[in-house]
Formats: sequence, structure tokens, C-alpha cells
Amino acid sequence: MPDYRPQPFLALLVMLFLVPAHTGWAQTAPDLIVNPAPLPMRNLQIEVRQVRSSSASRSTLGASGTVRLQPGHSGAQVNLEAQSDQRAGSGDVAQRLLVLNGRSANIMAGNSVPLRLLHSFVQNGIVRYGSGTVLVNAGSGFSATPLWRGGDSAELELAAVQSTRLTASPATPPTDSRVVTTLVAPLNEWVTVAQSDEDSSGSSSGLFNNTQSASRTALTVQLRISLR
Repeated sequence: MPDYRPQPFLALLVMLFLVPAHTGWAQTAPDLIVNPAPLPMRNLQIEVRQVRSSSASRSTLGASGTVRLQPGHSGAQVNLEAQSDQRAGSGDVAQRLLVLNGRSANIMAGNSVPLRLLHSFVQNGIVRYGSGTVLVNAGSGFSATPLWRGGDSAELELAAVQSTRLTASPATPPTDSRVVTTLVAPLNEWVTVAQSDEDSSGSSSGLFNNTQSASRTALTVQLRISLR
């Protein structure tokens, strides 16, 4: 009967062909892991300004005239007059911070009203900005982390701490959470990162006039990033 047992010479050839192939695959496996490129070691200057603008409008509609009553004749003359005025003003407060690329800086907004952080997204190759859901409580601030990878723009991460202390109950204790939003900031340009609006209106009426007034106060926080 023929002998089908493996010969030592054939077994040695199989080992010589298999071992290099396995070793070569093991050496190229780490190359498949993609590591993000490190950020350039640069200092970035963050400038912060607050723009507070207010506008007021008032419109008055009044009537004046004379009425004459005579036997067999009556007549009236009425003049209508409308008046309106508008006022607007703004004020800026500047702040400068120097941070290392990729490090965060605390922005103290000093706001007396809640602010809403903005975010940006790319649509058809155009960067568009929109109002986000991250709120900055009154009297608090937020952190800004610029990430510059080269080019003429930087990625800006904005983070704020949201608390549930106002809506907490004995059954649900208060909690704090850190919420982050991201937007694109071109270098050397002012970019709006947070804003808040306050509107108020009123009206009064009398026998011969009707007055309506409306006022609006808006607080806008803008940042500008530059290389140093």
C-alpha cells in the first residue's frame, strides 16, 4: 500500500511559504490605523466684543378740527396727523486673550440676559450660521477652543454648562451638563457666536390720539481669531 504520511521535506516547504506571508501582513496592519494630524504649535489671539444695540419706535395718530353748528347749516373740518420717531444706539466692550492652538479660554460675557450660542454648517459649499440650542445663563460665560489646522479659517468649539436647578424638584435633583457647539471662524474677521433679543411694546389711546411704542434691545457677542 502507498505511504500517505507527510514527508518532513514537504512540511518544511509549507512552513517556509506560510511564515513570511503571515509576518508581512502583521507588519502592515498598523499602517491601517489613521491618526489625526497634530495641530500646529501656534499662539492664537481671541478678541471678544459685545455689541449692544437698542432701537425704539413710537407712532402717534391724532385728530384735531373744528365743528361749526349754524341754523340750517352744519360742517366739520378734521385734520389727521401721524408722527413716528426711531432711535438706535450701540456699544462695544473689547477683551483680548492669548491661547495655544487647541487650548480653551474662558469667555466671561457679563450678560444680564440669557444668550444663545450659534452653530455653523456647510450647505452646497457655503458656510451658513444658525441659532443653536445651547443657552448661556445670565451672569455666566462659556469656553472657546480654537482649532487651527492651517489655512485661512479655524474651527471654534463653544461649550457652556447647562443647569437644571431652576426646574429641579425633590424627586429630580439638579444636574449640570456641558454642551458643545461648533462653528467655522474665518481668521481676522468678527464672527457672531452668541446673541439675545429682548422686545417690549406698549400702546395708549385717548379721545383724540392713539400712541403705540415698541423697543428692542439686542446683545451680540462676537469673536475674532488671529495668528500670533
